[in-house]
Amino acid sequence: MADDFEKAILFSFDQSGRVDPAVKAQAEAYLEQVRASPDAWQLCLVRFESSAYAEVRFWCAQTLGALARHSHALLPPAGRAALRAALVAHGTQAAGGPPLPGFLKNKVAQAIVALAGHEYPDEWPSFFQDLLGTLSSGQPAVDLFCRILVAVDQDIISLDVPRSAEEAKQSMHFKDSMRERALADIADAWCRLLAAYSGPAPDAAAAVLETVQRYVHWIDIGLVANDRFVPLLFNALNAQHEGLRGAAADVLTEIVSKRMEVGAKLSLIQQLGVVPVCARWRAGLPAVDEEPELAVKYARLLAALATEVLEAWKKVENSVLSMAAVGLEVDAEASSEASAACATAGQLMDALFPAVLAALRAGHDEVAAAVVPFLLSYVARLRALQKRGGAEGALPPGQAAHVPAILESLAACARFPDDSAAYEVAASSATERVAAEEEESAMADRRQDLFTLFRNAANLARPESYRFVGGLLSAALSRGQAGGGGGSAAAAAGGGGGAAWQDVEVAVSLLYQLGETAPEADMKPGSGVLAQLAAGVMQAEVPAVKHRLVALALLETYVRYSRVLAAVGGAALAAVVPRFLDEHGMGHPSEAVAKRAAYLFCRLAKQLRAQLRPLVLDILQRLEPHLAAIAATPTPEAPQTKSSGVTGGRGGAGQGLLGTVDDRLYAFEAAGLLVGQEDLPAAEQRAWVAGLLQPLVAQLEGNLAAAAAGGGAAAAAAAAAGAPPPALLVQQALEAVTRVGKGLNVKLCTESRPELGALLVGVVQSAVAVPRALPSNKQLRARFISFLHRMVECLGATLLPYLPSALEVLLYAEADATDVTDVLLLLNQLMLRFKDALMPVMQEMVPACIARVHSLLPSDWDWSGAKATPAALATPTAAAAAAAADGGGKPAAAGSNEDLRERAELQRAYYAFAHALVHNKLSPVLLHAPPGTLDAALGALMRGAATHVDAGVRKTCVQCLERLVGEWCGADGSEALPGFREFAMKQFGGEVLLEGLAAQGSSVDIRDAAAISLLTEIAQSLQLVHARCGEPYLAHLCGSLLPRLGWPPEAAQQLVAHITGSETKALKDFLKVVLQQIRQAQAAANGR
Repeated sequence: MADDFEKAILFSFDQSGRVDPAVKAQAEAYLEQVRASPDAWQLCLVRFESSAYAEVRFWCAQTLGALARHSHALLPPAGRAALRAALVAHGTQAAGGPPLPGFLKNKVAQAIVALAGHEYPDEWPSFFQDLLGTLSSGQPAVDLFCRILVAVDQDIISLDVPRSAEEAKQSMHFKDSMRERALADIADAWCRLLAAYSGPAPDAAAAVLETVQRYVHWIDIGLVANDRFVPLLFNALNAQHEGLRGAAADVLTEIVSKRMEVGAKLSLIQQLGVVPVCARWRAGLPAVDEEPELAVKYARLLAALATEVLEAWKKVENSVLSMAAVGLEVDAEASSEASAACATAGQLMDALFPAVLAALRAGHDEVAAAVVPFLLSYVARLRALQKRGGAEGALPPGQAAHVPAILESLAACARFPDDSAAYEVAASSATERVAAEEEESAMADRRQDLFTLFRNAANLARPESYRFVGGLLSAALSRGQAGGGGGSAAAAAGGGGGAAWQDVEVAVSLLYQLGETAPEADMKPGSGVLAQLAAGVMQAEVPAVKHRLVALALLETYVRYSRVLAAVGGAALAAVVPRFLDEHGMGHPSEAVAKRAAYLFCRLAKQLRAQLRPLVLDILQRLEPHLAAIAATPTPEAPQTKSSGVTGGRGGAGQGLLGTVDDRLYAFEAAGLLVGQEDLPAAEQRAWVAGLLQPLVAQLEGNLAAAAAGGGAAAAAAAAAGAPPPALLVQQALEAVTRVGKGLNVKLCTESRPELGALLVGVVQSAVAVPRALPSNKQLRARFISFLHRMVECLGATLLPYLPSALEVLLYAEADATDVTDVLLLLNQLMLRFKDALMPVMQEMVPACIARVHSLLPSDWDWSGAKATPAALATPTAAAAAAAADGGGKPAAAGSNEDLRERAELQRAYYAFAHALVHNKLSPVLLHAPPGTLDAALGALMRGAATHVDAGVRKTCVQCLERLVGEWCGADGSEALPGFREFAMKQFGGEVLLEGLAAQGSSVDIRDAAAISLLTEIAQSLQLVHARCGEPYLAHLCGSLLPRLGWPPEAAQQLVAHITGSETKALKDFLKVVLQQIRQAQAAANGR
């Protein structure tokens, strides 16, 4: 029956939820009191021995370790000795009782090491000898010995653990003491234990080797690389026990990886005799299929060995080359030694290289991944050798022979397995789909490095790489023809004599990779070898093309070699283009292929726009059913998966893994590019453009009422019939029109073919109804704004008469902060494009925008931005907690962090809007705005310029006010607005430029580059105000403002002198010095 102490521990460990939280907290508080008591270690020892509960024994062992680690000085010397003896006795089972489970053995070992960390070697000099003395008592003692050595490495020695300066010093002292006092005895014990336990208890022998592995990198190599230990190591490498063989391989990996001089490293590798053992793996790594984890360890050993040989080889060569480069003569003896070392390294590499390639071809991801870094380094070395060869660039014969073997092995490693889970068109079940996704994702990861290595190797020997890939393509295509065509099930499965889809896919993918880094001459149509290979594939009937991965690889490759396609033209163009539009591309039964084909065809249309002109009619006819289907079947985007195809897993278009737009819409962009060419016949072009736009407008108009009705009868009927929501259909049509517009430029639509512009104007008039009907639909608003941006590029100034109605619906009465921000950003772009031509539009929009902004940023809004900084937003508020409790999907709660962030973004957009307004010849709009508009705008700019925490925002506001002063205050004393000159002198020139800069708590940090830029802008503004307002401004500074701010008279005179007679830079430097002095005085006054 558990007593209170044991119950408290059991309650604290409870994860079932059945223990009352208050009771659990009470139990934990009680246990903290136990830990803090002077006799806690005695209680824990007793309960560790006597308790029947594993949780109690675990807590006691853990507490003993914590006491030894953190409260060692409080333990009496006699108590320490008793604790040491008891822990060792329990760990070795000398105290009797049932065997301890592994987790308790670990805690006992960690507690012993915590004591030793404080006591070895001064107080407990016999620590390791005491442990070694227990080994004769049997396997439990051996197990504890290994666990203690592991804990010593983890808790005291390892450099991977961050340590304080004192801990690092203690670690070094412990390490040095081990070297002097114990390592020789420990190494001797390793040999004895390995010899004794390899046969009867291989798990214990494996544990010994796992311990050795941790120490090899810092102990004397002679302790393990000797005639006594190495034979035992190779016996373990040939043992029947998988764990023992793996541990032996790991120790050998550490031995060959140990840092040492080149000559010593090569001698060590030869003396170990490990190269002949690894060389036997040229026929394949042992245990790849039966014991893949063991095969990974073998591969790591092989890679480490090959890497060390390569590094030694490079160091010898580089040392000789470096001496020659600086004009030093290499004596005969050194030259002979270097030649001998290089010869040795070459022989070792020749012996190991076939085994490395066998590991690459093993068909196991981790095995292949282990040797890829070595191969990357090896190919880089071959590249360096090739450069040293001068113009010829020939590799030494031995190394040149390695290149074709590398290419062949890479192709084998990049090939999908015969039993691949990658389905042909569609998965028959969720299980099959998941299996395929996992395999393709793993292949994508693998191919990233493999294809990099392939390209690098191909660059070493391009003719050989072309012959190799050409051979793969020829074999795949010929087998496909022999098998009776690529669409058969036998061909797709690789049976019946036809080409396996895996062979076709990898051959085409490698052809794509060759084109990534090919020189210009090889890509030249007609004479280039690579161009001829690509042209052959374009005109061939490729087998297994029904398989989605083969289809994707082919389409990617067609686009990659579009220049070849353009040059060949004729039959090749007529053969390839339909493949993007028929069942091989957009009509492929796999949705992924159809989507990707639309994107790739758009890319092809951009690159071959002129060459495709004769085929426009045929292409549009083939595209028409796809366009109709895409428009009528919008799909909510799901996260894209990694592409395992020819691009090597970076995503098909080089995009990220998350998509936000239906890729099929690229088909509309391609159509727009094709019909937007100026050389097309005018009548046909108009008909084609109308044919593209009219169905989309009809879809938009036909679904808008139902979308606006929301849950109306029409929407309910559509949902019942399985049709897409009307709002999604409207969105799809709007986005499709935008895509079509990408092919139509402003010159074509307004000068060459204005009838096309008229078609687009009609679309604009229809599209304006979308945000009017659905003002709160964020997705539709975003699509409509994107549509307006595109129409600006298509229609130019023709769009201006239609902008007011479009902008008006965007700035609806319930528009929130993000909605208004979007409108301001749109207006910024329009102002930059049209400048003062936008005056009539802005006369309506500016008052409305300013009024809406100030309704969202009321008088109590913090214009300094201090409450919306990342640090401030990181502090939870009551509103933020309420918003989190309500969940997502609702507008940001007033006062919540999200609300503050959105309104802060609105404020920044407002300032950018004002900046664009005054810098694009549109400031007269403010002069003629309704009463209150100008005052509101100037007030916001003044507060931003004087108080905002972001120096960049302050600079924007200062620039706005500076421009207004320059335009509205004439040098002759005139002013565009009564009283504005006085405003410029006192409010802008005084309160903003000087008082705001020096205010207590100002955020301007003169160490920041943005603050220095702000000071430069302020200096320019001070001189501008003086130029426009003259002596009255200086009189205001010296007679009123500066004395009020506490400036000494001499500082005021210096400021006036700089304003009137210095360069802007000198004035800026003066302001910097003054500001620094003010900050120091403020700090002193605050007692900091």
